[in-house]
Amino acid sequence: MIPTAITGVQTWKIGFAPILRNYFERCGIARIIDDYVPLDPRRKILTHGEASVAMITGILFQVMQLYRLDRFALQTSTLQTIFPHIKAEEYFDDRLADTLDALFDAELGNLETLITQQMIKAFQIRAELCHNDTTSASVYGRYELETDQGIQLTFGHSKKNRQDLKQLVWSLSVSSDSAFPLFQLAFDGNTADVNTYVKQWQNLIDLLARRDFLYVADSKLASKENMAFIHDHEGFFLAPLPMYKSYKTAFLQALDQHPEETLLPYKKQLNRGFEVPLQIKHEGKSYHFRMIVLFDQGLFARKKRTLETSVTKTRKAFTDLSSKLNRRNLKSAQAIKQACDDILKECNSTELFDYTIRNNPIEVHKNARRGRPKSGGVADKVTSTRDVFSVALRFLPEAFEQALDQAGYYPLVTNKPAEDFSLHDVMLAHKGQYKCEHTNRRAKSGYQLEPIYIHTPKRIEAFLFLFKIALQLVVILERTARKNIQARDRGLDGFMPNRKDVRNPRAENLLLEFQDVVMGEFTLPDGSTHGFVSELTATQRDILALLEVPPSSFSYAALMDSS
Repeated sequence: MIPTAITGVQTWKIGFAPILRNYFERCGIARIIDDYVPLDPRRKILTHGEASVAMITGILFQVMQLYRLDRFALQTSTLQTIFPHIKAEEYFDDRLADTLDALFDAELGNLETLITQQMIKAFQIRAELCHNDTTSASVYGRYELETDQGIQLTFGHSKKNRQDLKQLVWSLSVSSDSAFPLFQLAFDGNTADVNTYVKQWQNLIDLLARRDFLYVADSKLASKENMAFIHDHEGFFLAPLPMYKSYKTAFLQALDQHPEETLLPYKKQLNRGFEVPLQIKHEGKSYHFRMIVLFDQGLFARKKRTLETSVTKTRKAFTDLSSKLNRRNLKSAQAIKQACDDILKECNSTELFDYTIRNNPIEVHKNARRGRPKSGGVADKVTSTRDVFSVALRFLPEAFEQALDQAGYYPLVTNKPAEDFSLHDVMLAHKGQYKCEHTNRRAKSGYQLEPIYIHTPKRIEAFLFLFKIALQLVVILERTARKNIQARDRGLDGFMPNRKDVRNPRAENLLLEFQDVVMGEFTLPDGSTHGFVSELTATQRDILALLEVPPSSFSYAALMDSS
């Protein structure tokens, strides 16, 4: 029997592109953008929705420069898998920049609301509690373009201590449900964080179509203006109290005179807390809020170590200072006092130590005239006094004990009534603030939010909108997998090295499992072409089930369907 000859076999990697294609369709990203953003009739091939999906895919693959996307499309089959009818050369940078301009001109806020509402509905994401945080994103270059559209890239307070770089301020709100990104907003590079919270809160109202959600942020939310505005407009907030003088006085008074504390179980430890009323006056109006004072065991341990370290560092610094006294620039009492104050300030131990500067002057005899006396003569002597300073450091044990008693306590402020918001709920809501901070760190590290390579401010704003959608997809992937793992009460085996029953997989690792999946074609003896996709492993099929992606998404027929 003569074997059948198969010729012209071609294969190419498709990786996890079918999964992305499935989620793009479920979220309706391209459809919503195309329905909302008008397309120039001269654009015949690539729509704004398809260009946006292509740029989001590039972000997931860390292709952050627009001019590299067509090269990415040519060198990989990812975009060809998502959009089989579009050739790689269509993703050139001018065409992508045109889409960014169109997105900005079509009102990004409304577009972002429509897409996020579709995601919330499709994946049933809860948003009764929203966290907000800001970060700075740096740009490299001069960025001296004068424009009246979009944000202003300026120098400001850099959170990465790069005062030499211009920047923007990026505000991001996430839900407590899996830290799903809800809304993002870019501000001028010199915008103070305190001025960003109210605008974000108003955007969340439009997005969620409700006001009764709890808005959680850091201490910069707790300005009188912000709290009064949210309260007057029927909103609820929770934030740490900043240690301004008036708030610090109220906090310390509450610690001295507070009633009994309530035990609050958290993980494997018992925290505790209490509350007292807090009255704030703003523009002639009195507001009655709740000051919640919580004690955290972990925070107490950290602050105790910090206090002990401060004491040790202060003593060592004063010992080193003693060897430098009465020399160079430490010859006066004023200079020594300044040096001592600087040490206490640097070691954060001003309230833990006291010091005394003593002067024990000595008499010094020296020749009245320069040079040697004449032969056989005796030099005339002049007696003068020279200051000899010393410093005596005194530790204040009472102050240390008081600081130790206060360690571990921190104050929060909220306007939500106690009957709807218990102390335990307050503690859990505040501890969930890490979710927003974690998302910002993930954006900067794993997905390279900075440096930003786009130069036009309005295009930067549109790109940040697409960047947030990429983060939303990552969270939805993780949330879907973990929800189904919890439902079946069984994790992934054979997924991570030397680990079984993995129940909290990251989206990056889930997708990486498909990196070697290939699609191919070969020519049959009769001249026809036959296509195939490599057979999926048991782990890959298990992941698809957790992600709710049908295995048929990896079939040749589905991948070649360009409808």
